[in-house]
Amino acid sequence: MLFSVTKPNKSSHLSVLMKRFGNLIRVSIAPTFLLVSTVSAAQDITVDLPGGATMDFVWIDPGKFMMGSSSSEWKHLENEGPQHEVSISRGFYLGTTEVTQGQWESVMGTEPWMDHFTGDAVRDQLELNPVHPAVWLSWSDAQSFMEALNIASDESLYRLPTEAEWEYSARAGTTTMWSFGDDYFNQLKKYAWIWPNLYSAVADYNTKGAQPVATKLPNPWGLHDMHGNVEEWCQNWFGPYNIDSQIDPWGPEEGTNRVVRGGSFRTRKWEQYRLAFRYGIYLGNGNNNIGFRVLMMEPESSAPTVLKTQGWGLIKAEQ
Repeated sequence: MLFSVTKPNKSSHLSVLMKRFGNLIRVSIAPTFLLVSTVSAAQDITVDLPGGATMDFVWIDPGKFMMGSSSSEWKHLENEGPQHEVSISRGFYLGTTEVTQGQWESVMGTEPWMDHFTGDAVRDQLELNPVHPAVWLSWSDAQSFMEALNIASDESLYRLPTEAEWEYSARAGTTTMWSFGDDYFNQLKKYAWIWPNLYSAVADYNTKGAQPVATKLPNPWGLHDMHGNVEEWCQNWFGPYNIDSQIDPWGPEEGTNRVVRGGSFRTRKWEQYRLAFRYGIYLGNGNNNIGFRVLMMEPESSAPTVLKTQGWGLIKAEQ
């Protein structure tokens, strides 16, 4: 079995390392936190993957948030509204970073980012590096990765996050345009690999691309690269929002495109790094600036071991 949750006085089928979340980040512009956020304790885990690689996850507690953006938000787009209340009824683990080249190769044994039409040439804007995001992956490729993990675990634990789960996790209890506040001009480069901090001239365009994961500051819940590096596939179809309050929404029942969230190193417009920004791409397409991260469900039969109960929401509010 690939994964089992550590539980007191019960043997585990694999080594799951529980470690304490540290190095809380303090920023000059304090974000606004939702009072309804129910996050309580920091729970990081490391899971062994097939092939020998590992993947770090952080526990995301259930809670409520306002999804999308109001019409008064800077650079608001029509498809970001109407802003509506969403309840996430069940907690989950989310990968602290996007899936890396090393993790993909470990699980799948392939290199989709290689240009097989020309032999071993690397596709454009890509550095071969095990700690760089895995790119040139379609939504369907991401499903194959999840299937491989679920087969190895003998349980249906792994999938892409829904759009609502992605935004809830990215906001991390905040109500501002970015998880660090609204001061994007001075702060965004500290949290995301974006066009302005990679390219000083047009001539640089073909020499750079996605950067090593977790080399920028995380959001308040310990998730890296939610605002940049590469954009990320979500599970559901892309479609208009409903103004009604919803519980665990999965989006439209059908569609043409799948949701993509988060900015990337190719994003040139500042407003497209906002937490509410969204668009859709055909599920069979891949690109050098689109990857994904893994959501892992908590097994129904057991509860995760928490290293230490603490007022995590209060700790975050002090940042």
